[in-house]
Amino acid sequence: MSDSIRKLIAALITVGLVAIVVFGLVQGDRSNEDRARAIGSRVKCPVCQGVAIADSPSETARAMMDVVEERIDEGWSDDQIIDYFSERYTDSIVIDPPFAGKTLLVWLLPGVAVIAGLFMILSRRKAPTASKDQV
Repeated sequence: MSDSIRKLIAALITVGLVAIVVFGLVQGDRSNEDRARAIGSRVKCPVCQGVAIADSPSETARAMMDVVEERIDEGWSDDQIIDYFSERYTDSIVIDPPFAGKTLLVWLLPGVAVIAGLFMILSRRKAPTASKDQV
């Protein structure tokens, strides 16, 4: 068997294995612990500044994680659980606030700042002046 055929077979096997792994990750069921961890990483701890409840050592965060686990066991969806905490603590409890209402400014302000900065840079550029040779 030639070297190029071996490389081709190895590449095909590698692509096939990668496809199986990716398909398994996409289609695989998450366990309740995985879901709780994922949801807990989206909710801020009200005691610790800027730390998710999944990573916080505080008692409050542990109690909130217990609520997450209970709601998962009751069959609540991820969004329902996030909404539960948002209703009790406002949208500021969510690490990535929703793209609506009061938090819309949080999402749009960086883009506005970039556009304003580009406008300032372009408006300060001097127009090219004609040299004496061109006149």
